[in-house]
Amino acid sequence: MAEKLSSEYIVDIIEATVRVLVGTGLSREQALQVMLSQLAVQVSPEVMKMAVCVSEKYADAFNEGDWDPNSSSHKPAKCGSTKHPFAYL
Repeated sequence: MAEKLSSEYIVDIIEATVRVLVGTGLSREQALQVMLSQLAVQVSPEVMKMAVCVSEKYADAFNEGDWDPNSSSHKPAKCGSTKHPFAYL
């Protein structure tokens, strides 16, 4: 039986996927849109509604995070924001 992945590993896997797509010539925004379009057609509308709620709640925290473009993930010491100090991004 495989070990359960922590949210940190999942974030790193998603970031690695984005970097692979960027490596093909897409911008980061385009890479995320490609991933989102595939997810959107594979999940139920109820799940997408929940995803929109999560986006509305945490998108600012993500954008305010201190990201290192040369790392596979975020800088943990500066994760979140003053509005969402415990948001795992």
